[in-house]
Amino acid sequence: MSIIYDNKRKDITFVTMLFKIPQSSNLDALKSMNRKFDEFYLPSLKKLIETFQRVALWCDVETAEYLKKHKLDKNIDMRVMDFTDLPHIPEKQEWLNILHSMQGNVGYLFHNKTPQQWIDYLMVINAKPSVLNWAATRNKFKTKYFMWIDAGSFHPMYSNFWADWDGAVHAHPKRVRITIAPTLGKSRPHFVPNFIYRLYRKLKSPILPATKQTLVKQKLLDIAMINADYDVPACSIMATGDLIKKFYQQYETVRLIMKNHGLVSTEQAVFQAMMKFDTTDMFELAYIHGYTGVYAGVAKEKPDCLL
Repeated sequence: MSIIYDNKRKDITFVTMLFKIPQSSNLDALKSMNRKFDEFYLPSLKKLIETFQRVALWCDVETAEYLKKHKLDKNIDMRVMDFTDLPHIPEKQEWLNILHSMQGNVGYLFHNKTPQQWIDYLMVINAKPSVLNWAATRNKFKTKYFMWIDAGSFHPMYSNFWADWDGAVHAHPKRVRITIAPTLGKSRPHFVPNFIYRLYRKLKSPILPATKQTLVKQKLLDIAMINADYDVPACSIMATGDLIKKFYQQYETVRLIMKNHGLVSTEQAVFQAMMKFDTTDMFELAYIHGYTGVYAGVAKEKPDCLL
């Protein structure tokens, strides 16, 4: 897979992280594909850094040693830390207790796996806003924009993520830009956690389904962001540095609201909940088809919808 980035844009820091997950360093324990740390993630991260150059990264010692071996450690902004230093580790047992209580009625989250198999993965992916906030606060490369890219995105199996991308980032977002993939009216209740739908029913009047058309028409005020007819690929986010702190704070606020209702989820579900709760003009959306063209959607000039 050949991705060529147009480095004429000097105002973007690319942000990511990579940790070997203690309970499932080979993520085929959770996913349907083989995601071995040394064969899948490390080469992908190497390609990511070689491509984008201005990279801010949280990683473990093994990742840092790999980058040092390949002479890629000098020019990136790297925080080397242990997995146990991730920000939500102090809540780990509480999350596990909640996951056990959820297990009987949340088929989406578990895919017949156990809370113990999921917990460390959830600790990692829920740290994305924390890494973005750290990168924007330090701003080693003095850039205006920060763009999240998953460390595994350069693996050949994800070539569809880069479809229709010309290598240039044309976007100059004024809000937090995120991609959504409408399914255009095809209900996908199996693809969304029913427990969050129940949360919305506690907070709001009956919830309407969401499609690309209703999102624009109703401006998301009365639309379910969960149990809705679209997905939120969380592998790319782009925002100005001055918005990222607010984004991070709201993420943590909404995540805690969900936890207080007995809910622990992937970061994608928290992003959806944030959009449902938000009334402060924080988000702009780019529509994509499935997960094809995720990065082209974020990189293009104008958003499809403002929240």
